[in-house]
Amino acid sequence: MEDTPELPRDSGPLDPLRGAAFPLRAAHLVFRDPRLRRLAALCAAVTLLIFALWGWALWSWLPALLERLWPHPEGAVGWLWQLTLVVSGALAWLVGAATLPLLALAPLEDLLVEATESAVGAPPAPPAGIAGAARQAVSAVGRTAARVLLLLVGQALLLALQLLVPVVAPMWAAAGVGWTALFACAEYLDPAVARRGGSFAEVRRVLARRTGLALGFGLSITVLLWVPLLNLFLVPLAVVAGTLLHRSLVSAGTLP
Repeated sequence: MEDTPELPRDSGPLDPLRGAAFPLRAAHLVFRDPRLRRLAALCAAVTLLIFALWGWALWSWLPALLERLWPHPEGAVGWLWQLTLVVSGALAWLVGAATLPLLALAPLEDLLVEATESAVGAPPAPPAGIAGAARQAVSAVGRTAARVLLLLVGQALLLALQLLVPVVAPMWAAAGVGWTALFACAEYLDPAVARRGGSFAEVRRVLARRTGLALGFGLSITVLLWVPLLNLFLVPLAVVAGTLLHRSLVSAGTLP
């Protein structure tokens, strides 16, 4: 399977680069496969609508919310308020763009995993049937919602620190990006693991044992959020990339 590169059995200094390469391989596969292209186009249309609504909400409400929490100071320190607004807005956009399309598109994740495995010639998963497919879709929404809640709790803590100590706001923002990167790897690896009957404990094991690989994968997915047009295809590309990562981890013996 040429789209699923071999990974060394143990972690190494090149793991972040190896992880970052999976979304590029996913894009190449999506362009080649007609079924994946159709699914990606559907996901992009839904994502465009979500991005428009989320951007409008932030533009309308975030300045007023920050003003309530911290009245705009006069004089030379006013720049700290502006910096906090910009950093908070960027972080809120990142969190929303990383999570809201996920919740809306979670029922399609299993179809994307199935199409990816078929495209790379992976052994088919046991048939689930209509009832099983419905359970998987509902379960996908539930698992995604739980992980999104965990992400938001962590981001809320970092945002509180950012508001309490605005002088080091960029440091909290960087920590938020790292937290989001690990979340992205867990979120997009899980559908392929779950389709094979695996548990989220296996995903956590990958994050712990192959942290560099997970960060590289998650950061490359996070970067896609900021690339116009490409970010509309974030979820399908990330699910395909997570499926390719899963197949490589199985081949390396990291996952069963």
